[in-house]
Amino acid sequence: MKLIVLGSGAGLPSKDRNTQSIILDCVDEYNEYILFDVGEATQHRILNTHIKPSKIKNIFITHLHGDHIFGLPGFLSSRAFQGGQNIPLTIYGPKGIEEWLESTFSVSKSTLNYDLNIVEVEADMKIALNNFDVSVHELEHGIESFVYILKEKDKIGELNSAALKDLGIPPGPIYSDIKRGESFEFEGQIYESKDFIGDKIKGRKIAIHGDTRVVSRQAYLDDLKGADLIVHEATFFQDESQKAHDYFHSEINHVLDNFKDLSYKILVFVHISNRYDDADIDLVKTNLKDNVFIAHDYFELPIPRNVQ
Repeated sequence: MKLIVLGSGAGLPSKDRNTQSIILDCVDEYNEYILFDVGEATQHRILNTHIKPSKIKNIFITHLHGDHIFGLPGFLSSRAFQGGQNIPLTIYGPKGIEEWLESTFSVSKSTLNYDLNIVEVEADMKIALNNFDVSVHELEHGIESFVYILKEKDKIGELNSAALKDLGIPPGPIYSDIKRGESFEFEGQIYESKDFIGDKIKGRKIAIHGDTRVVSRQAYLDDLKGADLIVHEATFFQDESQKAHDYFHSEINHVLDNFKDLSYKILVFVHISNRYDDADIDLVKTNLKDNVFIAHDYFELPIPRNVQ
């Protein structure tokens, strides 16, 4: 599993930064990509990657500002001609996303050759997706905006095949039975399956934010604890917390301070204002810890599972 940032910019795109779109590459685990936000020209960004639109089966929209959704109608229409026919797709997003899409397709006389399911989310909602439990928290923005926290279920540990072979049990279907069961019998003796299974592999926790002020609500912070990856906006850099607050956005140092007691593994900043050039960003990077990144377009980062 890995993170791919297709668009890392804020509301106004630049030559170097497209507006927000983020991919969670789960192809190895679940044979799909999950797309978060679809800024204008997202489909053009995808053309420069290995990503197959037909394998994008779920889209999460954090909020309905144009820089997060204006690429959605075009992507949905193109997907119909890029191997997506008859492959259903589900969109999760704030109230109004269904009405907006229906109006857009109606006026443009557009049709899709696959089933499109739209789920309008609300605060504190729980969503089951693949092997994830997704929790939804409302943020603080000028309109309804959400963070999606994906919690992957733990995975059973690896089978100790060498120990089984030492008992005289050759590889075969019985190995799967041993891994799934509590005990097994071999040559008249009962064995506990757990004695032949390694430590469980802990599921990953990934949080993708929409635009927001810094949120200090305890229930939200508690749900972020132990995250393997947090993706958060940083529209402002230069110690402009008050300005960020006034515009319903976040300033990078304020976010870092808000998360200082969280035991997260990686923090990635996106939604970077085009007021900052490479020199500004390089200066900010010098003060960041090794597990904190400022994303650029096509930024990629693996998200490994860890043995518990």
